[in-house]
Amino acid sequence: MTPPHPIMTTTSDSEHAEQLNMLRASALSFAAKESPLTRARAQRRQTPGFERRFWTALAEQGWTGLLVPETMGGYEQGFAEMAEVVAALATQVAPEPVVPVLVFAGRLLAHAGSTETATRLLTEMAEGSTLPAVAWQEDVTGAKDRPGQAATRLERQGDSLLVHGDKRHVRPGAEADGYIVSASGPQGLALVWVPADTAGLTVTSQPLADGSYVAQLDLNSVRLPASHLLAEGSAAVAALTRAYDETLVLTSVELLALVRGMLAMTRDYLRTRIQFGKPIGTFQSLQHRAVDLLIQQELTASVVAQAVALLDDGDGDTTARSAMASRVKSRASDAGLQVAREAVQLHGAIGVTDEYDLGLYLQRALVLAAWLGNGTQQRRRYADLTRNATAQGHA
Repeated sequence: MTPPHPIMTTTSDSEHAEQLNMLRASALSFAAKESPLTRARAQRRQTPGFERRFWTALAEQGWTGLLVPETMGGYEQGFAEMAEVVAALATQVAPEPVVPVLVFAGRLLAHAGSTETATRLLTEMAEGSTLPAVAWQEDVTGAKDRPGQAATRLERQGDSLLVHGDKRHVRPGAEADGYIVSASGPQGLALVWVPADTAGLTVTSQPLADGSYVAQLDLNSVRLPASHLLAEGSAAVAALTRAYDETLVLTSVELLALVRGMLAMTRDYLRTRIQFGKPIGTFQSLQHRAVDLLIQQELTASVVAQAVALLDDGDGDTTARSAMASRVKSRASDAGLQVAREAVQLHGAIGVTDEYDLGLYLQRALVLAAWLGNGTQQRRRYADLTRNATAQGHA
């Protein structure tokens, strides 16, 4: 249904462009064959909301190790490559938590430092045997959460770590093999690895609008070996902020793919729905509305391409990266919601039925638009970042 657009980047390197084209074609073919929309529909409200079997298939394709260093069993590719896989799976609304695990948790482990625990987890993630999740949000609404802040407490007791607190909105939820938990410790922010079977950890599943699940964690005097400390202080803040920014960009990639899917379905419907003896797509008022949606799609695609390129460049300063990440997530979140609303209206009554596939895209867009901060929250973060950067420039 959705055309195989070059979703993420433009590059002057013809060899790299050809590699991306081949990866895109392979990922789209795999997603269409192995994860049709019927599979996404069948997984809704079925705990955990996705299949380990399919995750193993992703690992066999090599995609779980795309961003992992070669020394840890990965392929050490760029975000452009990861984006093609993310977009292809999103076109089929595949329920697997690719971005929460491979980007958010995986990149956080990579940025946290070369501890023995981080190295082991990255190696296991690349081979598809471990699904780590990031547990950093604590506010019920998510509106007050910021990377680098945590009310959860970390104490040192001899050779052990003791963690107290709770976390919310954790993806992929109860099916994760463990959690990278942010906490406030003696040296400031700390990141610790908490295996899912740790005593004192209670995990509660909560369903989302698209039928997937998040988890709430209650950490009641969770005791861990000192080796489970991944990073602390400024290094922990930098690692979490960078992984958060990268995740905002790849979530925007997902949203863009959903926008393209919803718009493609709507344009097909306008061409085939007959009213007063002709396709409703010939009515000028509906054409204008469809063009507005196309503009939203193309504006989002442009910003997404810039953001992915900035991540792959790797030389930009942290403020510029964070500002771009918030900018693209704000744009993609708003576009996703606007296109979803308009697509339903342009479809009429069929657009609100659960049996119609448009609902799968709409519900996923609702979840992703809010995850990690909606458009309003990201615009606020962008304003804070750029205001601070301007003030420092004039100092």
